Amino acid sequence: MRDHDVAEMLDRAVATVGLPAGFTARIIAGSRARRRRRLLLSVGALVVVMALATLLVAPNGLAGRGRGEGISVAGPSIEPHVLAGIVGSDGRPATAERVVAVGRTGTETLVVLRRAARAGEMTSGGHAAEVWIVPDGGDQSRSLDYLSYDLACVDGDQVCDDVRSTGGGLGLAVARRSGGRLFVLAQAPEGRTVEVVAKGVRHPAGAAPRGAVVEVDADEPYDEVQVWATMADGRRYRIVWAPGAVLPD
Repeated sequence: MRDHDVAEMLDRAVATVGLPAGFTARIIAGSRARRRRRLLLSVGALVVVMALATLLVAPNGLAGRGRGEGISVAGPSIEPHVLAGIVGSDGRPATAERVVAVGRTGTETLVVLRRAARAGEMTSGGHAAEVWIVPDGGDQSRSLDYLSYDLACVDGDQVCDDVRSTGGGLGLAVARRSGGRLFVLAQAPEGRTVEVVAKGVRHPAGAAPRGAVVEVDADEPYDEVQVWATMADGRRYRIVWAPGAVLPD
C-alpha cells in the first residue's frame, strides 16, 4: 500500500474526530523517516561487514598478525611439479602433507619426505624421513633413504631433553653441497625460530615449520655449523646433525 493510500484511509477514519491539523501528514512523514533510518542502518551494517572482511584477508591486516607474524609461519609453498614423480619408500606418491621440509638449494629443490621410523626410534619419540633432490630441468633422485630426527640431544642440553620428553618434536637439519656452495635446510616445529651458526657467523632463519634454507661458508658442517631453535619463552636448544644429514655434491 502506498503512502497516499494510507493517508486517504486515515483521513476517512478520523473524519468525525477532532484532531490537530496536519496530523495525517505527520504520520506519513514519520513513517518515511523510519524507513529511511532502517535503510541507512542496513546499508551501514553491510559496509562495516565488508570493511572487516577486507581487513581480515589483507596481507597486513588482522589475519597477517599473531604467532610468528603470519607470513613466515606458513613456510615455503610446495610447487606441484616438485613432488610430481616422487614415490616414497612405502610405494606411495609424495604429497604435501608428508613433506617435513622443503627449500631451494642453489639450482635444486631439497625435499625431506616423512617415512615410517624404526620401532626403537619411534618408541623413543624419534621420527624418520627420506631426502629427495629435484634439480632444475632434471629428474628427481633419492639422496638419502633414511634420516633419523627428533631424537638426539647434545649431552648436557637440558632444554633439548625437556622438549623431547613432551613429544613436541625437536626439528631437523640437512646440509647440501652444490656447486662448491653449502646450503643448510633447517626445520623446527611451529612457534619456534631457527638460527644457523657457521664458524661463529649467525644466520637467523626465522620461523621454519616447513623448512628454511641458509647458505653458509664452511668446510666441515659437522664441526663448523650448528643449528639452533629458540622457543617462545626464550629457551634455546641445539638441533643435532643426524648421521647422513650432510649430502654430498
